[in-house]
Formats: sequence, structure tokens, C-alpha cells
Amino acid sequence: MNRQRWVVALVVGVLAVSGSLDRVIAQSATGVAGKIAAAEKSVDKARAAIAKGKELVSQIPEDSPYMPAVTDMLQKASANWKVAVESLKGASESAAKITGSTSIALTADYGLLAKVNADVANSGAQVVQIALAYVEAVATNKTEALDLIQGAMKDAVAASTQVQLHYEKVKSLIADKYEN
Repeated sequence: MNRQRWVVALVVGVLAVSGSLDRVIAQSATGVAGKIAAAEKSVDKARAAIAKGKELVSQIPEDSPYMPAVTDMLQKASANWKVAVESLKGASESAAKITGSTSIALTADYGLLAKVNADVANSGAQVVQIALAYVEAVATNKTEALDLIQGAMKDAVAASTQVQLHYEKVKSLIADKYEN
């Protein structure tokens, strides 16, 4: 009889843990999906800004006194665009691994990686949008806004850098957790 109770308790415990894992997977996937959707929207806006920016750059005279700043903005946009696209891809890959994970801890870690990747994608896309707003202001001769846009760009680049550092720290902590 004792053995029977032990087996029943074991089966009930396994079922309870299995149900908990399913709940954690569902909750994690839902939270991650929202973050990724927001990052996708931001990346789509950046993509549209890039398309518009290509047209606007041709409207700026090569001898414009603003051309060095435009070039700098476009370089920052280019670097952050690459980061945003790669991070969005990483977020999607991590999210896809959530449903196949075998433990609550692994589910949480994939969820966290997906979220921080989505944050990096979003912050990179924001830098792109601000850079192209600068190009638009120069192209349309609205130079009174340039100082404001440059300040916003400085803040966005700093924020994006911090988000990227946070991602690297999270990634490193998770990797260390599974190496030992």
C-alpha cells in the first residue's frame, strides 16, 4: 500500500510539473509575442524611413554645409539598421525555441533572450528613424529642427548602446548558467 501511494504521488507530481511547464510556456510565449510585434512594427517604420530617405538624400546638394552631418547620421543609421534586423531575427529564433523547451528555467531563458533581442531591435530601429528625420529636415530645408534632432539622436544612440550592453550581459549570464 505504501508503494502504491508513492507511485500515485509521483504520477500526480509529474502531471502537476508538466501542467506548470505548459502554463509557463504559454505565458512566456504570449509576453514575448507582444515584444516581438512591437519590435517588428518599429523595424517596419525604420524600413519605410530608409526608403523615403533614399529619395531625400538626392535632394541635398553635395556642397551643403549639412552634408557631413547627414553622412554621419546615415552611418549611424546603417550600423543600427544591421543590429535591428539581426536582433529581430534573434528574437524570433529564441521565441521559436520556447515551445520546444523541456524545463521552466529553459523556457524563461529563451523568453528573456527573445525579449532583450526585441528591445535591441526596437532601439536600433529608433536610431534609424531619427537619423532619417534629420535627412528629411535637411532635404526640406527645415534646418531650425536640426539641433533638436541631433540631441534626440545622441540620446537614442546612447540608449541603444545601453540596451545592447544589457543584451550582451543577459546572454553571457545565460550562457554561463548552462556551461557549468
